[in-house]
Amino acid sequence: MFSKAHIIVSSNVTGTIEEMCLSVLSQIEVKNIIKISFFSKPKDNQEYLQNINTLKGAVKDFYTESTPLISYIAQESYTGRLIAEVTYLSEDSVAIEHHRNFIVLKKGDCTELLTGCIIPDDMSKSTYEQACNIFKGIEKLLQSNGMEASDIYRQWNYIQGITILNDGSQNYQEFNDARSIFYNKSNWSNGYPAATGIGADAGGVMVEINAVKNFDNNKPIDNPLQIAAHNYSQNVLDGKTIEEVGCKTTPKFERARLLGDTIFISGTAAIKGEQSINSHSATEQTAETMEIMDKLVSKENIPTDNNGSHYTLLRIYVKQKEDIEAVKDFMDIHYPAPAKHYLIADVCRPELLVEIEGIAQI
Repeated sequence: MFSKAHIIVSSNVTGTIEEMCLSVLSQIEVKNIIKISFFSKPKDNQEYLQNINTLKGAVKDFYTESTPLISYIAQESYTGRLIAEVTYLSEDSVAIEHHRNFIVLKKGDCTELLTGCIIPDDMSKSTYEQACNIFKGIEKLLQSNGMEASDIYRQWNYIQGITILNDGSQNYQEFNDARSIFYNKSNWSNGYPAATGIGADAGGVMVEINAVKNFDNNKPIDNPLQIAAHNYSQNVLDGKTIEEVGCKTTPKFERARLLGDTIFISGTAAIKGEQSINSHSATEQTAETMEIMDKLVSKENIPTDNNGSHYTLLRIYVKQKEDIEAVKDFMDIHYPAPAKHYLIADVCRPELLVEIEGIAQI
């Protein structure tokens, strides 16, 4: 896993998606950019696909050589404009292989693979069918690069209508079942990836992965305040069992992963044990979430010798737009240092109002 850094850039104009994209790109001053994740709210799936093509075209025209990967996430930003999370290499002497929708980084024996947004062939199909289609493509991609699913260390899963029930079948549970089928093909002796499962306004199912091979210091991190998600009981899994799996399967991810001196923090909400905390206040849920995350990345909980850690990037998902100001005020007071951005997105349980993911450095 190679050293990376991130900046957050917001369009300083309001206009077409292309105009806002060019505004973002003109503000980026860092070099060695490998990925740009864009966030905005399209009105429907057709506009989502149009926006992806526009963003890819604009970025390709702007960076005529070494075009960065592009992801487009259908979530409204706090500003209401297009926002970008820019990932760039902060170390030299890394060989970069650019492909259509993925990048391979190599140095010595270590190989890292990163993708842009991976979308299904048909967004009109069920969440389960879309997810199976995506994972089939991911399996082929990994195999063609000498990897397997258990080499994934970070995964993002965006699910349109994440908590919606269709004839008793929940979209998030359908996704988890499809993921479990895919993951069952690999040996996960070193734990699952860090991951986020979050709602999106359009786009059906969309997945991004980071995978690494031949990197020794790669460890899962558990949280003593929470039951591991992959050990949840059936009591907290929603929706009905689908025929293909025979039971409701658990979300397969770790609370975080440590790679070198970087901690990749999974999407975290106000859940202790396996139960959601009983609060209808977004601010209170934010405080509880950060308490849980602080414990996760605390000196005594990091599985290596260390002098503590600090957050470098936080992505804050808030379910209700009217709660963002209060959540932002809390975060600005208590966590002023990290780069942060705020997005309006549904969370994986109906009672949860906030979810936070991030990166910490030890």
